[in-house]
Amino acid sequence: MQSLNVLIVSSKEFKYIEEIKKSKYLNKLYITSEEDIEGVISINFNTFKELAKKCKALQIDIVLVEEEKWILEGIGNVMKQNFINCFAPTTEWTELGLSHNYLRKMLEKYNIQVPPTINLPVEFPVVVKGDGVLQKADSIQDIITIKEKVFKISGEISKNIFIEKYLNGEKCKVVSVFDGKHLLTFPHKNINQDLLKEYSKKLENLFTNEKADFMGFINSELIEENSILYNTDLSFEFSVPNFKAHNKEYPKDILFICLSAIYQKLDEIEL
Repeated sequence: MQSLNVLIVSSKEFKYIEEIKKSKYLNKLYITSEEDIEGVISINFNTFKELAKKCKALQIDIVLVEEEKWILEGIGNVMKQNFINCFAPTTEWTELGLSHNYLRKMLEKYNIQVPPTINLPVEFPVVVKGDGVLQKADSIQDIITIKEKVFKISGEISKNIFIEKYLNGEKCKVVSVFDGKHLLTFPHKNINQDLLKEYSKKLENLFTNEKADFMGFINSELIEENSILYNTDLSFEFSVPNFKAHNKEYPKDILFICLSAIYQKLDEIEL
């Protein structure tokens, strides 16, 4: 059994410490936060290159990036260039989390349901979206105010704002892991299993057909309404998946999941 040195990249309190500490694969656990945590070694860094050197010196086996801003700034690129097992997409793929327009087009390309767009709202509320924009609007005046605020920041972004139907279903955060070839999606107690399996397969097709070459966690914001599963957002920070749903227990060792991803064997895990 492998004994792993794990680094968590986080600048604040990390809520999944206990889950990782329970892993039978864990040797030493490091974190970039300055918070004093029992059994966890704190390290600091100024640049991603410096962090990569420390990872090599400390023989870090797995890097889990919980800080989304560092994912967007390219930590995945630097770690990959230094042959470090880092769970974060490269900057080529962060646009899916940054741009609602780009995300929508990519999801539609692979027949993943997204909320319908509205040209002239007659019912409220609605959702106003754009690159870096996601706000609920309860009136035409709200829409105008949101657009005016965005225009003051960027006229270019304001041109690409669109309006979506507001969905009444419950927002559910669903965690998937991608290993460069396979996508493993964990169940959610409030989402129909068949709908989620179909969504997971389509999402896997998106990444594999578009030749995504990163390893990482993918967090989908999903809403089920009238037996249709809609994607309303996507992000890439590390999250521990839900290990129990529909009265079934699933593999609880998160580092086992990570090891499977490193060896591109996520397809061998049955959920």
